[in-house]
Amino acid sequence: MPVYTDNAGPLAGTGSKPFAFSVSQRAINQNIKTAYAETWNFGIEQSVFNNAIFSISYAGSRGIHEYDIANVNLGGAGGNYLGDARFANRLNLQYGSMNYRSDAGFNRYNALLLGFKTINVAKTGVSINANYQWSHALDNLSSTFTDGIPANYGTGYLDAFNPKLGYGNADYDVRHRFVTSVSWEIPWMKNADNKLERYALGGWAMSGIFKASSGMPFSIYDGDGFNGSVYPLYAPGTGHSIPTTGSATNAGGGFFNYITIPLDPSANPYGVTDAHGNPATNVPYGAGNALGLPNCTGLYHVGCTYTADGSKYPDRNQFKGPGFWNADMQFMKNFKFSEKLGVQFRAELYNIFNHHNQYIYAYGLDVSGMTAGANAIQSEKGGSGGVPGGPNDEHRNVDLGVKITF
Repeated sequence: MPVYTDNAGPLAGTGSKPFAFSVSQRAINQNIKTAYAETWNFGIEQSVFNNAIFSISYAGSRGIHEYDIANVNLGGAGGNYLGDARFANRLNLQYGSMNYRSDAGFNRYNALLLGFKTINVAKTGVSINANYQWSHALDNLSSTFTDGIPANYGTGYLDAFNPKLGYGNADYDVRHRFVTSVSWEIPWMKNADNKLERYALGGWAMSGIFKASSGMPFSIYDGDGFNGSVYPLYAPGTGHSIPTTGSATNAGGGFFNYITIPLDPSANPYGVTDAHGNPATNVPYGAGNALGLPNCTGLYHVGCTYTADGSKYPDRNQFKGPGFWNADMQFMKNFKFSEKLGVQFRAELYNIFNHHNQYIYAYGLDVSGMTAGANAIQSEKGGSGGVPGGPNDEHRNVDLGVKITF
């Protein structure tokens, strides 16, 4: 629709008439269903010896009719669904993006948990609580607004008309997790008759907690000329084998080369074109067959074929980031002056080993701009560029405190 720059509007004659861009829309499913979750679990505990218990349990859940937002009017959809020869056209040319809010999200979760805890081992004052968890979380959309992922991932599903296409590892899927805590209330000299021995050598205690987990999943995608909306596209291949995990090597500046991908940004090594028919650089959209991968030529992913085992391509979140570990410690000294009056000095050391974990640099996962592959970034250099869960800093922190009881 033209907008006239003259105050007289169309009565002014044939003046300049700049084009007004199509407006975007927001719409809500008038029959939206209420989201809900189902959970189930069972477990067994067994005393294995004095003051020690071993446990094994299973936990499961599924989310149904989870709320979502999907763009049902992406550029290129007209070519796929309506046969429109103009590649970039939308389903409805009168509007831009249409953010449709509905209830097509779903997830599933299964976990096996092993636990061991014991108190005052052999009367030494040592207590241990150790837990291991294997779990698998899958979904087709991890967040309604995709707010945990960098903005250039876009919002919504791989295909707004086929929400199940994006079913894969959830953004928050952590396959292995181990946590153990140990406390030691040193019993010796605690009740010594000699006051000097009791105050200097008695009343000491310490505790610590250690956490370790496998890495979080991520996708490698192609955003070259994609109207501001990009999707996970690149999966581990057969023709050019790409590992799903890596071994980070220092690249300087807090960055680490994590997964190497066969790219050549200076040429078109695979002899293919991108989604717009232009000579491809790096790994282009639709290069499936040339790379020995299942072919995926449709801009809207409706043209994706299936592999021999029936799995979908592209595979969302098939790559795993670096693992995580951290250790905290506490040291305490208790003074008991009377039945009612006591003083405790304590030192708390967070990240006692000053260990800096690595996190996938999520803003560098677009193959249209890659030069080597997927990179990881060290936390002390700014984890804000990492996947969800990446902290800004992981330096050692020490807190000192005094507590008086009366």
